[in-house]
Order: sequence, then structure tokens, then C-alpha cells
Amino acid sequence: MDDISAAIIAVVVGTCISAVVVVADKRGLRQPPGPPMTFPARAFEEALRTPGTCWFCKKLRCDSKSFLRIYELVRASWRHEPGPNCKHKLITRVALTMMYLAQGGTMDQAASTLGISRSRRVVYINETLAVLSATARKFVVMPSADETAAIEEGFFATAGFPGTVGAVDGTLVRIARPHDFEG
Repeated sequence: MDDISAAIIAVVVGTCISAVVVVADKRGLRQPPGPPMTFPARAFEEALRTPGTCWFCKKLRCDSKSFLRIYELVRASWRHEPGPNCKHKLITRVALTMMYLAQGGTMDQAASTLGISRSRRVVYINETLAVLSATARKFVVMPSADETAAIEEGFFATAGFPGTVGAVDGTLVRIARPHDFEG
């Protein structure tokens, strides 16, 4: 093999290796960056600072005093507060969970309202729900037999239904209509 043939083979081999490296690396084939999925949402922080706003009633179904009371209860039960360098404070995480539970929408809807990314929304909601589940044992207690009898009597005096402890009227909890109901 003469020098010219060796040089041509070296150039062809080098070109082939370069093409393989470029295709395998995929840096040149990236899609352009898409639009951001979260935006800075300051409505919650502004609602916390503004007295008499309806933001809490619309988004969380409670007033700001009730929300702050719930936040204090959750904060007292939280094992470790997020560090000072965390992007979202504990109060925002509690608001995210309450918004998710109160509005009956998706996690995406609640997280985008507060400017929280998709990857963190699941973590924050699950952490807060774990704390709420542990705390619920203190506040949700079934009545004793004596208390149940007193509640039945009070409900009968109010509504006229005997042997009933309570009723759900469908204003806050959706009640599915039976499929064979014609009325």
C-alpha cells in the first residue's frame, strides 16, 4: 500500500469514527429547550400579607386565620422542618396540600398555582399527608356509646330521622346518584 492510499484510508476511517461519535453523543441532536413548566407564583405570599383577601376562601376553602391555625398544628407535628435554603417553605407545602385536597383537581393544577415543579409536588403532598394522617388520630375520634345515643336524639329532634347519627347533604361532598334512579 502506497502513502496516498494509506492517507485516504486514514481520512475515511477518521471521518467514520467522527460520525459515530457525533451520533452516539447526541449533543448536536437535542431539541431546543421548551417553555418553563412553572412560573413564579406570588399570589399565595401576597394573600398571606393582605388582610381580608378572598384568596384563601376561593383556593383553600377556609379563611386565612383557619389556614394559619392548621399550619401551626401541622408544623408542631412535623418532625424536621425544611432547611433555610429550601425553595419552598413549610407553609407553602401545607397550602399546596390543602389546595389539592380542597379543590378536587389534579396535583398539577395545585402545584402550578403555587409555582411548584412537577417533581417536587408529589413529594411535598405526600410528606404533608403523612403528617396529617398521624395528627388525625388526635382530632378525629369516634363517639362513645353514650355520646352516640345523645347525638341520635339530637339529630331526631332537629331533622326528624330516628336512629341516625348524621347526614351528608351533598353540598361539600359529591354524592353519586344511583344508576337506576329516575327522579
